[in-house]
Amino acid sequence: MASVASALGPEQVCCLTNVPSTLDSRVADLGVRVYRRPAAFSSRTSVQAINLALTLSQIMLAERPQIIQLAMAYEGFIGLWLRRWLRLPFVVYAHGNEILDAMESDWQSPRQALRQADRVLACSRFTLDLVTKAGVDPERAVVVHPGCDANRFRPTQPTETLRETILGPRRHDRIILTVGLESLKGHDMVIRALPRLLRNVPDVTYIVVGAGPQERLDRLARELGVRDRVIFTGLVPDDDLPALYALCDVYVMPSRQDLAQHSVEGFGLVYLEANACGKPVIGGRSGGIGDAVADGVTGLLVDPHDSEAIANAIDLLLTNRELAGQLGHQGRSRVVNEFTCDIVGKRVQGILSSIVYGDGAQ
Repeated sequence: MASVASALGPEQVCCLTNVPSTLDSRVADLGVRVYRRPAAFSSRTSVQAINLALTLSQIMLAERPQIIQLAMAYEGFIGLWLRRWLRLPFVVYAHGNEILDAMESDWQSPRQALRQADRVLACSRFTLDLVTKAGVDPERAVVVHPGCDANRFRPTQPTETLRETILGPRRHDRIILTVGLESLKGHDMVIRALPRLLRNVPDVTYIVVGAGPQERLDRLARELGVRDRVIFTGLVPDDDLPALYALCDVYVMPSRQDLAQHSVEGFGLVYLEANACGKPVIGGRSGGIGDAVADGVTGLLVDPHDSEAIANAIDLLLTNRELAGQLGHQGRSRVVNEFTCDIVGKRVQGILSSIVYGDGAQ
């Protein structure tokens, strides 16, 4: 959503959020007007109703919007309310897990918003299929992939200071990297792949970036005798992510889906970020990852439940530098030509214009 807001620009968009400025420093760089109203999203119905009405009245008077963009179906009640009382059209962005929630939840407004939205913008073909299963008219659903900042994420040389700080005595190792610590990301399968991988590539360290429970992964690594090859960095500032991508040789995240638990990778922006930094990627063949990773072109897709297949894919890219370099180069080109924030912004602009002005732009 930040990339969309940035691409559309401050003359065309403003944002309403419940996130306080202390937790959201990057938005200040976009130049768009941001209304921060935590009380408008309060879990207490009476507090929410009063504050949301006041906030929306302020925005209507100050901004006079012509269309509403909802970041997720969970905010669908806002779109439904504004259409009912002000006849404003609205679009909903669809990601994955929240669509699975909406399909089974007793809370009806997310489903109603999806089905009544002027357009649903799905992040991948997989998510597009989910929204049609949720009852959305296929004529009103389109795929709009997330955008990647190809200027921020670009090929650079890793700094020796960062290498020393994170790796210490293993600073000369080849590095595989995962960003994000949610269980669906497949860290456990990468750790299970390490013993086999180390037999052929003994100088490998696995870096996991992100905050979250890691006790189970720590225990698994110890049981397999590879704890000294796994580094958990914890949460790192967003500004440090490009340097971490630069540090790795291969980005690996074999995410797997569990639709019954509403757990799925709807797209996977991190694959584009790594590609934009010139790195080859390995993803799980599940969810919407096939839209983010062009198999055999920008990276490799593997069975996320097969640690041997994961080990073999990592082994191939660590030992075949020519192939790894080719995939990384092609990944960068694909991001620049198809997935920049400007490209995505123009796509969104066309869709919004077609709804507001009826000019048929898409």
